[in-house]
This record gives sequence, structure tokens and C-alpha cells, in this order.
Amino acid sequence: MADTLPLEKLEEKVDSLYEAIVIIAKRARQINELQKQLIDKETEANADDDDLDDIVLEGDYLDRHYLKLPKPTTLALQEMLDGKLNFEYIKKNK
Repeated sequence: MADTLPLEKLEEKVDSLYEAIVIIAKRARQINELQKQLIDKETEANADDDDLDDIVLEGDYLDRHYLKLPKPTTLALQEMLDGKLNFEYIKKNK
């Protein structure tokens, strides 16, 4: 079962919960892109090692080569709560 989010801790890091959500979402997208790159590299490395005919015949190929990665949103939220997530506001010049 999932734990309840400590909203008070999030409010300590930023001015509003909306800001926290936007910052966490942007970081989660960055993490997701990094995970995609990792999966692509792993897939390319495995494709070089295996014969494509064997891959089609073996039903457990995906099970053997499945990478279990943590969810990007969970990682981003934990980074925010731990104070590891740095962000800055860009001021618009008039």
C-alpha cells in the first residue's frame, strides 16, 4: 500500500503545492528520458548478443531482459523531499 504524501514537507521546499507539482513533474520527465536511454542501450547490447530467430522462438526473452526501474515520479518526489532537487526561478526582463 502506498504511503500518504507529507504535504507539509513539500510546502517547506516551495511557496505553493502547485509549484512543487510542476517541479516534480519536470524532474520526472528528465528521469524518464534517462531511463529510456538506459533501456535503449541495454536493448542494443542484448540485440548484438542474441540471434533474432532465437529471440522470436524463446518466449521468456522479455522476462530475462526486462529491466525493473523505479517510477520516475517516485524518484522525483523523493528527491524533492530529501532536498536534493535544485530549482531556480527565471525572472523575465521587461
